[in-house]
Amino acid sequence: CKNQVKEVEVDRKAGEWVRSGVKYLIGSDEQVEIVRNLISNYAAMDAEAVFANTRDSLRFFPFNSEELVMIISDDMKEMFSQYDSIISKPFYFLPYELEGKRSIVEVGSVETKYKKDGTVQKDSFLEKFVFGEDGKIHTVRQWRAAW
Repeated sequence: CKNQVKEVEVDRKAGEWVRSGVKYLIGSDEQVEIVRNLISNYAAMDAEAVFANTRDSLRFFPFNSEELVMIISDDMKEMFSQYDSIISKPFYFLPYELEGKRSIVEVGSVETKYKKDGTVQKDSFLEKFVFGEDGKIHTVRQWRAAW
């Protein structure tokens, strides 16, 4: 008996964005790679490379602020100037999209920043990288986590 198995990829919708009733879908590995590269470039303190797949100005919601911060490459260069090094260790990447609305890559990570004044900042983060219709990251939302 020769049973042949045929793999079929199916879009599976699940969950719900309550306000609109829109369902979630699993996102793309291509967007995971874009975020992985952004995080790697961030740890390398290369501001221009960080912005390679973002809009010219990035909407950032840091964990320690109630206010939105608009960041451009020069702002990131200035921030990097305070540090000797940054180590970012992501432990998961979850790409998903709101059906027909937006794509998001959620990342859990541990980040250690070594400041030039000798202080060390260590944080655990949950971050969401939001992609626009142009395929570029336009928003990053960050929460401090206790993993």
